[in-house]
Amino acid sequence: MLSNPSLIVLDTSVVSILIRRVESATYYRERIVGRRAVISFQTLEELWFGAYKGNWGDRRKNALRQSLDRYEVMWPNSDLVRISAHLRSERERVGRRLNTGDAWVAATALLLECPLASDDHDFSDIPDLELIQAPAPQPDQSQE
Repeated sequence: MLSNPSLIVLDTSVVSILIRRVESATYYRERIVGRRAVISFQTLEELWFGAYKGNWGDRRKNALRQSLDRYEVMWPNSDLVRISAHLRSERERVGRRLNTGDAWVAATALLLECPLASDDHDFSDIPDLELIQAPAPQPDQSQE
């Protein structure tokens, strides 16, 4: 169904995981290998918002800039706007509200006809959206 298997859209949650190198980063890195990784302009804004809100210093902001330079950014255009608006409308119609920021990200993957990697469950059950999510960590059985 997907016509661009060489592309993958990364949600803000995944880019953040990759930057912070948390445990699930390996899972996402394995799915990115050999693909062009794309982020929505919305993801770019959310990450910079976090940096400014957190009052990051120059060193951390430069590191963020370098990390973000690895990705191709999808900027809004009339097709993306139409898909995002339609998606939000359809989600509300079925009682599954989707915030505007998440709609931009999902619309990016739908427009590019490629999977979306996200740790955010707000993207579940969106028709025609292939979602890549790390499995939930299993509880440590050795404590029992």
